[in-house]
Amino acid sequence: MAEGTLNRADQVRSRRLQRREGKPILSRGAPSQAPAIPRMVARNPVVEQRLAALSGRELRRRRYLKLADAGAELRLPALPNVHVGWRVVSGLVAGMALIALYFMWSASAFTVSSVDLRGAERLDAATVDAVIKVVGSSIFSVESDQIFSLLREQFPELQSVNVSVGFPAKVVVRVEERAPVLVWEQAGLTVWVDAAGMAFIPQGGGDGLIQVTALEAPPTLGESYAQHQLIRPEMVKAIQALSQIAPQGAPLIYDPRLGFGWTDPGGWQAFFGQDGQNMTQRLAVYLAILSELSARNLTPTLISVAQLHAPYFRMDY
Repeated sequence: MAEGTLNRADQVRSRRLQRREGKPILSRGAPSQAPAIPRMVARNPVVEQRLAALSGRELRRRRYLKLADAGAELRLPALPNVHVGWRVVSGLVAGMALIALYFMWSASAFTVSSVDLRGAERLDAATVDAVIKVVGSSIFSVESDQIFSLLREQFPELQSVNVSVGFPAKVVVRVEERAPVLVWEQAGLTVWVDAAGMAFIPQGGGDGLIQVTALEAPPTLGESYAQHQLIRPEMVKAIQALSQIAPQGAPLIYDPRLGFGWTDPGGWQAFFGQDGQNMTQRLAVYLAILSELSARNLTPTLISVAQLHAPYFRMDY
């Protein structure tokens, strides 16, 4: 009995010494059982939530089912404690959106089948689509600004262009074509010219248009003019004025130095400048020179009234 009491006292003293020295106290349990490690605690709330979520994944919820007998219960299999975060939800939403976009991109309902061309009289939709190339493409790949730039660059005969893209697959192109007033022939090439001096490819016979044959190319216009502009608007007005006073059947001609005129049925050329101003006075001077030459039985090869106050004629023998 005294020996057992002494052993108990020794055990108590041993535990007290261990507490003072900071050493862990050995329990009476099995020596292989390790003490539980406390969970890490963080001051940052975000980090604390992540640690809590991580530790929660390792826990399993236990369920017990009570039986009819008193003190008896049935332990059900443990279920994992699963936490679904916002990253998983956002990933699912993004994946569903990508799948929806893929089906919309490849669906026939969103594929352009034709171009709706409005306001054109000479231009057709097939010619327009050959340039913009949108038929058979997804409506999501069609850019209205790109189509507008292509039409303005490739079709100078269009005075105004408006492009609209609609769903599910609709491309509408509204245009206003230029009205030609001249047929310009130069070095074997023929173009149409409107009142603003813009040149474009002919699309028809050109009946009723003024015919002009250029002996040489007109001077290059400055950067302030449009890309496809051939001559200035004042020059177009000069041609229209000459067409009213030229002899019937006399073809109109153009020379970069002498301006516009015609080839007279008598065999000479007459030029009246390039601006079309004072056309009545120029014609009066021209007729006076022609009358004087006719009185002398002289046939000129050229009469120029390009300079109103310095007209001249030329004769080749």
